[in-house]
Amino acid sequence: MADSINPPAPGISYFTPKQSPPAGTAINPQKSGKPIPKLFQPLKIRGVEFQNRIFLSPLCQYSTKDGLITPWHTAHLGGILSRGPGLTIVEATAVVPEGRITPEDAGIWSDAHIKPFAQIVEFAHSQNQKIAIQLAHAGRKASCIPPWVAKEPIAPKEAGGWPDDVWGPSTVPFHETYPKPKELTKEGIKRVVQAFADAAKRAVAAGFDVIEIHNAHGYLLSSFVSPTSNKRTDEYGGSFENRIRLTLEVVDAVRAVIPETTPLFLR
Repeated sequence: MADSINPPAPGISYFTPKQSPPAGTAINPQKSGKPIPKLFQPLKIRGVEFQNRIFLSPLCQYSTKDGLITPWHTAHLGGILSRGPGLTIVEATAVVPEGRITPEDAGIWSDAHIKPFAQIVEFAHSQNQKIAIQLAHAGRKASCIPPWVAKEPIAPKEAGGWPDDVWGPSTVPFHETYPKPKELTKEGIKRVVQAFADAAKRAVAAGFDVIEIHNAHGYLLSSFVSPTSNKRTDEYGGSFENRIRLTLEVVDAVRAVIPETTPLFLR
């Protein structure tokens, strides 16, 4: 009789069949008799086990209003999740409004963002899949236009941009066609650190399995690390130890507010 029951996915608010093992799990033993390739072997980090080592990188969709994700994100990520990568990472998600790359980027600076993200997380978990979010601040590369919309990158106020509220470690623009950033004050740096911590709390509330901090591609944290963009003479500039200080402060602040079992990545 038990063989005729279609069991539900546990802990999900709607019916969908239980996925056990999850998609992306290697057949063991292999028909060839050979060991499972390393790429498809499980990996455990802290309290999270991934069924394979294929991780989807964050992919900006330029498809929100006021940072609120939409059914498009569920469709986009859902199709990927159902195919079984070990981890799916949601796009760069701004910790403050002025930290978005474009006006249509995702955000997590408000509690209003939690519920839409929780719906995507629930879908991921309904498929027995793991999902992460990338917390980001665009820094001097903020207030831009999606690349296919216009040749000039700056999003003006008429397009929902904030070209007069762009911040960096120094007043060095990413390119002559980009907004000239204002130099973050020490109080501004403290607010950035707190914003990352607050965003991490919301990510935990939404149910994400992994948190990733974006420290690459010339955005805020990355620009502090680079001597090309960081011309400061205080404790956040000069030596590598000083230039990496903001990144370490953000890492410590985020690690302090998420569960010990939650992996924290830095890209």
